[in-house]
Amino acid sequence: KAAAILAQAPRCSAPSRRPTCTGAGAAHARSLLPFAARSGPRAMELLLAWDILTYCQQEAHELTNQELRRRKRTQLVATLLREVMQKPQVATQIGRMGGIAVARRICSVSRLHGGGMRRALNSVTQSILPDIYICGGQAERTTLAAVDRFSASRGQWETLPPMPTARSFCSAATVAGKVYVFGGEKDQRSAFAAAECFDPNSGEWERLPPMPTPRAGCAAAVAGGKIYVCGGLLAAWQVLSVMECFCPIARRWRRAPSMPTPRCGCTAAGCGGCIYVLGGQLDDGTVLATAECYNPTEKTWQRLSPMPSARSGCSAAAACGLVQVLGGLGSNGLAVAVVDRFDPALGEWLSPLQVPFATAGCAMGTAGEMLYVAAGFGDDRLDTDKAESLDLSSGDWLQLPPMPFARRLCSGTVVWR
Repeated sequence: KAAAILAQAPRCSAPSRRPTCTGAGAAHARSLLPFAARSGPRAMELLLAWDILTYCQQEAHELTNQELRRRKRTQLVATLLREVMQKPQVATQIGRMGGIAVARRICSVSRLHGGGMRRALNSVTQSILPDIYICGGQAERTTLAAVDRFSASRGQWETLPPMPTARSFCSAATVAGKVYVFGGEKDQRSAFAAAECFDPNSGEWERLPPMPTPRAGCAAAVAGGKIYVCGGLLAAWQVLSVMECFCPIARRWRRAPSMPTPRCGCTAAGCGGCIYVLGGQLDDGTVLATAECYNPTEKTWQRLSPMPSARSGCSAAAACGLVQVLGGLGSNGLAVAVVDRFDPALGEWLSPLQVPFATAGCAMGTAGEMLYVAAGFGDDRLDTDKAESLDLSSGDWLQLPPMPFARRLCSGTVVWR
């Protein structure tokens, strides 16, 4: 209001000797003094407006100095925080207290502050043991909604609330500490489009928007925080090449480029920001050794050299920078007893690892340098409740406590605490 009053007053060329403010507004105010002296009551209003404007300018100058001091303090705090976060022992303790999800978020949020956490992430991963979830499947030809969780830290199994939809031959994935289950079938009659999510914190299941394409025998993998569901089978042995992408944040599905090879009973793994789809079979029952890679950034597929062992009904996961493929039925109808390993950096398959047991239709997950395998069936076609882990650094197998009951054609995923 003071500025408006001064702006409406006529200018006067007479100088002022009252040095109270500076700048263009102050120069205008000083030019008004001779006019104010001749204006009677109007003079008080103008002088008051001048004083108000002067006070505002002085306060603005003081606020500017305060802001500069605040910014310096903020910059100092940020510098100290960055120095503290660079210390490996501090980053390790933060990772252990907050969990793997928090540690990975710190790594991705800030290039400077996350440097120490990136260096400590391996030790944090090794010191925190995960939970392995086994969802659905079949037991004595009965389709299951059961969900069991193995706590690697406690070394015991726990039965969780069942899925809303009983299903076998489904796929599962983990994003932001939540378990997602897609597709599947019941009694080998019809494929499901159902998608459901389990929150370990609340212990509750939630129904999600269904997949655009119902299917069983599909594979799911995660890249860039999104879940890609690949291939699968419709009724009457119609094998699919469809790939669809689900965004957990937007809770929406979108169609992604189809795989070069249609297949069901395949497996998928996310590694280095790409999706690797492996094995499976065609609609005529041909078992595949085909391996293909999808780059979500470029939205392109690439054919890789085939796996050393053709297999269907297998499982895959990424560990130690490699794509690990385990189990499945080979072209001869027998369970495969080796782990095929693909190195994305070299673009080639490494020598396989021998497995002390042959299995198919199993669930698998990896955590750090550990590989976990549970359920499935062997060459005798009997369901198993076995659970084992493989230390990829030493090659040693460890037998875990058996599952609550035997099952096959289930899906597995790993959740970090």
